[in-house]
Amino acid sequence: MGFFANFKVKRAAKRAKKVYELELIEWEKENKVLSKALDIFTGAAKGDEPDDNQLVQKSGELVLWTGNGIYHEAGRTPSKYVGGSTGFSIPIVAGIRFRVSSFQGQVVPGDEMQLDKDSGFIKLTNQRLIFTGPVSTSEWAFAKMLSTFSNPEHNDFIFGVSNRKKSSGLKFSNEDGYAFAHLFALALYSYENGIPETVKNIKSELKESEEKKPKLVLPAMPKEIKG
Repeated sequence: MGFFANFKVKRAAKRAKKVYELELIEWEKENKVLSKALDIFTGAAKGDEPDDNQLVQKSGELVLWTGNGIYHEAGRTPSKYVGGSTGFSIPIVAGIRFRVSSFQGQVVPGDEMQLDKDSGFIKLTNQRLIFTGPVSTSEWAFAKMLSTFSNPEHNDFIFGVSNRKKSSGLKFSNEDGYAFAHLFALALYSYENGIPETVKNIKSELKESEEKKPKLVLPAMPKEIKG
């Protein structure tokens, strides 16, 4: 095999290794969250939960996860006055003039968007999602949940509930957002199907994940240089 052929094989091997390493990082990240979820829901099935004296829990409610984040709510940015002025000036005395002018324009309403309101603690239970901060408190009961949306990075969420007209949501760090996205989905699943069924589902996902663990596949070397 010549120099250029050898160069191409080495470059392909380097590229394959890079792809493998990236896939392995994502796999380990996913596997870590699922393993943590299994511990949480297995404990919840036994009635175990994190020590929490700050939340008045409802009957049968178990705290699954606690973290930090930013609470945001649908609202409008400040309105703006758009326009221009016209007019003329009148001489009063030497070097001094008095300006007569008028202003024409209109008020432009602000844009509708999610506005950050407060930062504080977030608790996820098997019945609801709760935010508590110095300024705002809010909860999203699973029984009233109508819709959930997330950005592609899974660190910003918007929730719609039947008992509020305005949508609202939570923002997290990238690390907490990734964990929350999985645990929130599992919490909703457990609300509908029960905690034992959720544990069974997580075990099934872990088994399937193990079967899909990335493997390093290097390009085949030409026969003449094998050995």
